[in-house]
Amino acid sequence: MQGYLRVELLRTVRDPLYIFQGIVVPIGFYLLFSGLFGSGPHAPGTLPGTVEIMVANAIFAGIWGCLVVTSPRIAGDRTNGWLKNLQLLPIASSATTIGRAVVAACSALPAILAVCVTAVVVHGVAFGAAQWVALVALMWLGVWPFAILGIILGSLTNADSAYGVTTGLYFVVSALGGLWVPPAIMPAGMLAIAKLLPSYQAANLGWHIAGNQGPTLTSALVLLAWMAVFILAAAFIAPRAAKGR
Repeated sequence: MQGYLRVELLRTVRDPLYIFQGIVVPIGFYLLFSGLFGSGPHAPGTLPGTVEIMVANAIFAGIWGCLVVTSPRIAGDRTNGWLKNLQLLPIASSATTIGRAVVAACSALPAILAVCVTAVVVHGVAFGAAQWVALVALMWLGVWPFAILGIILGSLTNADSAYGVTTGLYFVVSALGGLWVPPAIMPAGMLAIAKLLPSYQAANLGWHIAGNQGPTLTSALVLLAWMAVFILAAAFIAPRAAKGR
């Protein structure tokens, strides 16, 4: 199992798609949006624009970090026969699925950190050490459901469609989840939809910690509910998809 995890981690750090879209693109979005909207005054009790946008783009980066190393890669492995080779090894299929989820979660952390470091260097965003640890940790935990979602998408698509389907869904959950538009200016109907999505609730964890508030029970419950649904779906879909090829 350790050898398998090592192989998957090496595949990730050598993947230019992960480096570009998981780290470079979110940093670019942060610099763009913070430059356009982050320098204005903010009302008392609200976050500075540079901080609110940092959290949103860190979640944006973490989600892609989870998705890019699961969905397109699993779909490609099903097509080229790599999953068939794994079945010949003394590793249970459930272990390989768990391993991919672990690698996906690990891949999200550097992406989140990259956006936070950019915010510190470019805009001087500053928190205490304990607050930084809590902020990064909760944002990282918040994107874990997307590691399981990526496994589902990779099991349902093929090498030709996986990237397009994953990217499309990624943009939809990011936009509807308030990662591109500040939730404060979203229409009431869209905000209600956003609060049902794991993308919004993952960012909400970060916004609360950045504002010196505790995480809300609602955010935790919504994320746990999505996590449970995705785990059940992956447990049903992934083994059948592997056998089907």
